[in-house]
Amino acid sequence: MEQQTNVTAAENRETPLAESQSWVTPNRLFFVRSHFDAPVVAPDDWTLYVGGCIDRELELSWEQLNSLPQRSVFVTLECAGNGRSFLTKKVEGVQWRAGAVGHAEWSGVPLKYVLEQAGLTDEAVEILFDGADTGTEKDHDGEMCFARSLPLEKALHQDTLLATRMNGEPLDSSHGKPVRLIVPGWYGVASVKWLKRIEAIATPFRGYFQSKKYTYQEQTGSGIQTAVVGPMPVKSEIIRPSDGATLGIGTNRIFGMAWAGEDPVGTVEVSVDGGLSWRQAELIGPRAPYSWTLWEYLWEVAGAGETVLMSRAISEGGAVQPTRHDPRLGGYMITFSRRTCVRVDPSQQSQDSLGDVRALHLEMAAVAEERSGLPLDVEMQFEMGAGI
Repeated sequence: MEQQTNVTAAENRETPLAESQSWVTPNRLFFVRSHFDAPVVAPDDWTLYVGGCIDRELELSWEQLNSLPQRSVFVTLECAGNGRSFLTKKVEGVQWRAGAVGHAEWSGVPLKYVLEQAGLTDEAVEILFDGADTGTEKDHDGEMCFARSLPLEKALHQDTLLATRMNGEPLDSSHGKPVRLIVPGWYGVASVKWLKRIEAIATPFRGYFQSKKYTYQEQTGSGIQTAVVGPMPVKSEIIRPSDGATLGIGTNRIFGMAWAGEDPVGTVEVSVDGGLSWRQAELIGPRAPYSWTLWEYLWEVAGAGETVLMSRAISEGGAVQPTRHDPRLGGYMITFSRRTCVRVDPSQQSQDSLGDVRALHLEMAAVAEERSGLPLDVEMQFEMGAGI
């Protein structure tokens, strides 16, 4: 059946983190990253072709896909360029602030079940995924679809999904309707939206979004080499107080989020003196692979003045969030601990308490509901290199 391929306007917007601090990000507030215009494909018109180094070619309909066993996984997705606007040396690309990240429950069919039906041959080394979205880039000749590949081990993991639902609801067009790939623990670029084709390939993929874009330089035993953006490193964000905030004398609650890619978060530490010393924060709620963790710290303030707050996360595997951005990473993997500058006003008093999570969630839900109709991307800057 011929697939419908009407398009809507390309969309890029951030999650308003300060207004949606529950463990799960509501669908309407979840960040969106689109490289090309979003195709509109109805489930009844959708088919998924599976080919390449396999024993049996497949062409699955919506009904056939959904007849396979289902699985749900909580996953934090983040754009690889999240935080690009905070770099001291500006680089090209979308100038994201902190909100190109969100956390949701994704449900669908584990990719491994489809690959098992097709039967991978010994020649297969990677699995290639094509989206139905197409467009052009200034440094590439001709139109192309968005395409990325995965190594076999990650493609065959039970948590790598052909997702059809997000937080229990069918995907909408912004998030890849009707079917998208979800690659837990990896940057969002790997989770191809509007999926239309899967191919097992015999040589590593060197397409545009894995060669000219979404690559960085890394030090190896053989010298500096080019690597492809994949797994997410450990990272934390201070959500409250905001940079430039005025606090009172007494107990002030510092609150944030942390995530560690394929690992759970083990510890979060907070500095109230610009990184000279660190104190352990309290982790709130679930800690799980692929998922962010909420955290809080009560800061007892006795005197007025200005100070710099920082946070750093440590994964259960022992990886520590860096305090500086490695220039070899360019405009990707921006995980360094940022400085949050605050002022303490002696005429104000603060009496924050620890662990009042229910009140926090109710407050944030009310603010998020109030702002849900507002455009979230009006302040974003798009400069040359919008494909990154």
